Amino acid sequence: MTPVFPTVYFGNLAYYRSLFSLEEIKIESKEHFIKQTFRNRCEILTANGVQQLSIPVIRKNGSKTAIEEVEISNDTDWRKDHWKAIESAYSNSPYFEHYGNEVKELIYQNETNLLKFNLNIQSRIFSWFQIDTKTSFSSDYIIQNIDQRVLLNQNRLLTLKDTKTYIQVFGDLSDFTSNLSILDALFCQGPMTRKILMES
Repeated sequence: MTPVFPTVYFGNLAYYRSLFSLEEIKIESKEHFIKQTFRNRCEILTANGVQQLSIPVIRKNGSKTAIEEVEISNDTDWRKDHWKAIESAYSNSPYFEHYGNEVKELIYQNETNLLKFNLNIQSRIFSWFQIDTKTSFSSDYIIQNIDQRVLLNQNRLLTLKDTKTYIQVFGDLSDFTSNLSILDALFCQGPMTRKILMES
């Protein structure tokens, strides 16, 4: 059975490590949107510690809104806030000049559907790190025994035990903050992030 993953907004390293070696995955499109998960939020490392960035959304059918129907709210200038936070956190990182404009472009894309918005981000991440996993959407809600959707609901999608550490902008190897948004590794490690994703 094809593994099913939830959609994510600049997902964490564990998410991309878990799918890196898979030939094919399905992105869940029929589940009901669950608040306070990585479907519309990510975590970056700032001078003040870990900061969550959350996309405001519109659920037309309340708690019964399927993820494929969730729209992005533009009532606030969240894109400006997210980019400002990312720029502040990573402008001094080794690879900010290389990837910064592309990340900004993804944040400011015109797509209003959350699922498609995230898919555009994921496609670019796949391109950056040469991830060949084929991706499709689920046509029905799929039940699986080992379910990445449930793990992500509990904000504990895998752990990165024994993962190679790297120098972060705000911290050293003895004070490493693991499993942040892939943006952290992207700006700090650039193409070498692929090696981290390949670790078993």
